[in-house]
Amino acid sequence: MDMFDDALPAQWVSGDGQLQFALTVPAEAELFYPQWRDAAVARQLGMAPVQDLTAVRSLIGYYSGMAQTGEAARYTVRLNGTVVGICGYNGIDRDDSRTEIGYEILPAKQGRGLGTAVIAALVAQAWGPLHLNRVSAGVLPDNAPSLAALAANGFLTEGTLRQFTRIGDQAYDLVICSKVHALDAQ
Repeated sequence: MDMFDDALPAQWVSGDGQLQFALTVPAEAELFYPQWRDAAVARQLGMAPVQDLTAVRSLIGYYSGMAQTGEAARYTVRLNGTVVGICGYNGIDRDDSRTEIGYEILPAKQGRGLGTAVIAALVAQAWGPLHLNRVSAGVLPDNAPSLAALAANGFLTEGTLRQFTRIGDQAYDLVICSKVHALDAQ
């Protein structure tokens, strides 16, 4: 298993100073529970709806532990002190210098360009302090806003993995997009 020598940063700020990122803690579960229990939202996140707050706390606790080993992390995103979403890194692989990102903007904050800004900040952090080369994202084909936000950040669509991910007992295709520092940095 590939791991960082040190834990992932507990907090950081986007390059423009607008967004603040802090490791998500179980006490913040109530912020995300309403969305994660919604079947349509959970599907876009690639998971089955959570059943209760305990499940949300457990999931956040799991990612907190992964951040300590440098394998994955979830960050609560704030704009001017107000929570606007959650994002993070999955499957950080130092040997191959790559990671996958995930992000969710709270419904009341969507449509304002925050997803695009969060993706830009995740890439900058991955390419900068984390010293990773490849950043990818897997998106359900019908999630047009997410695909547009990735394209706005210069991600290229590499293709569609057919019947790649299971959510509950249903298999779904997954569009894979990536941005590679060695090829795409400007």
